[in-house]
Amino acid sequence: MHDVGAGMPSALCYPLTMPQASYSTNGFHGQPLDPALDAIAEAGFDCLELSGCGSTTENWRCESRPDAPHAASGDDAAAFRRAAEQRGLAVTTLHAPANTNVLGPPTDDWRREKVAVLASYLRFAGEIGASGMVVHGIPNVIFLPEGADVAALLAPMVDAMKRSLDDLVPVAAEAGVRILLENLPYVHDFDGVYPLIRMEQLRPFVDGYPPGQVGLIVDTGHAWTNGDDPVSEIHTAGDRLWGTHIQDVPIDNPTDNHWMPTAGGLDWSAIREALASVDYRGTWTFEIANSLVGETPAELAASTRRVARSWGL
Repeated sequence: MHDVGAGMPSALCYPLTMPQASYSTNGFHGQPLDPALDAIAEAGFDCLELSGCGSTTENWRCESRPDAPHAASGDDAAAFRRAAEQRGLAVTTLHAPANTNVLGPPTDDWRREKVAVLASYLRFAGEIGASGMVVHGIPNVIFLPEGADVAALLAPMVDAMKRSLDDLVPVAAEAGVRILLENLPYVHDFDGVYPLIRMEQLRPFVDGYPPGQVGLIVDTGHAWTNGDDPVSEIHTAGDRLWGTHIQDVPIDNPTDNHWMPTAGGLDWSAIREALASVDYRGTWTFEIANSLVGETPAELAASTRRVARSWGL
């Protein structure tokens, strides 16, 4: 496995001379994995992010299936890696299942269960050659117990997030995978109060952990949906930024739309300049799930690749 601590995870998808584009299987949610890999390769991508709730196979599991909370491993991981490599694809990142699979649940039973789930995904990520695993930190309000005193749970959830990372950092080190904490679009009634969903809180939080095992990922659409400028989020993440989710949203009333860049209203010139200014070395991962003009997932991947090429990726 590669040495993420050295900052050079993969020769194919992390070149030193130019940024590299990657495409998320989230754009093929609910579809068989093999056609999704075909479409990503045919669109012209060399790299991909495997989404824990994206394309499905008999062995690739999603948190929406309560009977299958853990990642596949062993022979299943080898089969996936072989399927990707046969198409000339390398895995840059794995997006762990989200929803209730978070680092900072409010109860110990919930936390212990999800640490086990996330540990299994970290090991799977290492087995398929991924350099990073995207993880959600604090659970969305909608997943908290009905009638819960949310304000009283904020501090315990932050503490749980710390304890979960303490448990998972050794697993990440052994797997050769960096845990990537994502900014999250939790607006609701707790906007400005909900902890560890923005880079201004996440950056100092990760400073207490080794950079080889814990980093940050900025989702451009999450930022704007939160009322934050993606450019500011990138600058705040700085040298701990090791992942991106590139997606567009409308300027007014954004709802984490996951449109192709240039389909919405984000300032892509400024975003690209911000990534260059922090000397960003990770991949530019396009997490596109919705089309404004009725394109199929395969067509949307091809259209996105054209945008990426126009940016020099």
